[in-house]
Amino acid sequence: MLEVMINAGQQIKKGEEMTINYMNGQKNDMFMQRYGFSSSVNPWDVIQFSGNARIHLDSFLSIFNISGLPEEYYHNSQLMRNRDAFVDGAIIAAARTLPTWSDGDVPPLPSAERKAVKELQEECQQMLAGFPTTSKEDQKLLDSMLEAGRPLEAAIKYRLDRKKFIEKVMQALVDRVGNRDNQPYQSQKFH
Repeated sequence: MLEVMINAGQQIKKGEEMTINYMNGQKNDMFMQRYGFSSSVNPWDVIQFSGNARIHLDSFLSIFNISGLPEEYYHNSQLMRNRDAFVDGAIIAAARTLPTWSDGDVPPLPSAERKAVKELQEECQQMLAGFPTTSKEDQKLLDSMLEAGRPLEAAIKYRLDRKKFIEKVMQALVDRVGNRDNQPYQSQKFH
């Protein structure tokens, strides 16, 4: 039997829920290398975009009620009309990873924003197309594994989490366009 001792920074009562923070500020690839797991809602994960498209930073942040500086972004629930709405870590990561611009009081041009969103979505779609399987296929594979080895299961989960993160970034871009123009926007079917 393995016994783990944790030295807490504060008093913890028996039965009280606690969260272990694995290396704050690390991407999923580091979690995978060191601990053998990943998270689809890691607020520190990153997508490397190669194009020149950029969206307006302040507009994106305000749509999702994100406050703070880039290294300290957080969801500001005080700004929410619907207090039950939830923004997971992937949206915070999207705010950090999406190419953005901000120029003081210069407002974004809706046509330029739509064009940038479309280009970023296309790049995300290309990233998803580069995987040998779709998210649904990975999920089906995980669900059908009776006794797969832990490394294989972790690798498939990491790949699935990566795809889900890219899909959430795409959805955040869809939400950004829909909210910016005050009209519903139909999302594409994801991989």
